[in-house]
Amino acid sequence: MAKNRSSKFSLKFLQKTIQIWQLYSDVPLSSKDAIEIIENITTLFNFLITEENKDNGKSINKNE
Repeated sequence: MAKNRSSKFSLKFLQKTIQIWQLYSDVPLSSKDAIEIIENITTLFNFLITEENKDNGKSINKNE
């Protein structure tokens, strides 16, 4: 059974995502595109936070 991915996000949030990112696309964006954009941005920020936490841990240990 296929998972309904759109249930994770409200219709209003998907519409706002499309509105913001449509400026950067030559083709009309769909709700599926909006979900992919949201998931990719979330993954990027989670990665950056994780890397920053790793760097902060290293700098703290260097000072000891």
